Amino acid sequence: MMRLRVALIAAAMLLPAYAQERNFGPATYKVEFNIRDGNDAAARTPRHYTMLIQPGRKANFRVGNRVPVATGSFQPGVAGVGVNPLVNTQYTYIDVGVNIDCTINEVNGRIEMHGNLDLSTIQKTEAPPNAANPPNPTVVQTKLDLDTVIEPGKPAVIAAIDDPVTTRHFQVEATVTRAN
Repeated sequence: MMRLRVALIAAAMLLPAYAQERNFGPATYKVEFNIRDGNDAAARTPRHYTMLIQPGRKANFRVGNRVPVATGSFQPGVAGVGVNPLVNTQYTYIDVGVNIDCTINEVNGRIEMHGNLDLSTIQKTEAPPNAANPPNPTVVQTKLDLDTVIEPGKPAVIAAIDDPVTTRHFQVEATVTRAN
C-alpha cells in the first residue's frame, strides 16, 4: 500500500501545474471588435471579430486577400542578339482586408488595451480603352493605432471617424470579457 501511495505522489508531481490545481493558469480575455462602415450597405450589421488574449501577450488577426500589383517589367534579349517577344513582369503583393494586432493588461480591475487596426479594400478603377496594361489598383485604407482603458464586460466605442472629405463614416467598438 505504501508503495502505491509513493507512486501516486510521484505521478502527481509529474503532472503539469494546471492538472494538479483547478486554476488553469493566467487569465484569458475575449476581445470582441464590432466594426461599422457607414458607407457599407449593411452598415446596420457590423463586421464582428473575436480573439482570445492573455494579458501581456500580443494577438494577431488577419483576414483578407493578397492583391498583385505590377511593379516592373522588362523584355530580355536572346543571347545578346535580337529581342525576345516575351515580357517578364514583376509583381508585389498587397494585403487587403482586416488586420488587427492587440495587447491587453489588467490594471486595478480595468483593462488597458493597445490596438493596431488596418482595414483596407481595393477601389474599383476602370481601365482606359486600348490600354496595354490594366492600371494598378487604388487601396482605400483606414489605420488606427490606439491606447485605451476599457471596463471589462462593457462595450466601448474606441474609434469613430466622420471624414468630411470622403463622406466616410466609420466606428469601432470593443468589448473585453474574462474568458476563464
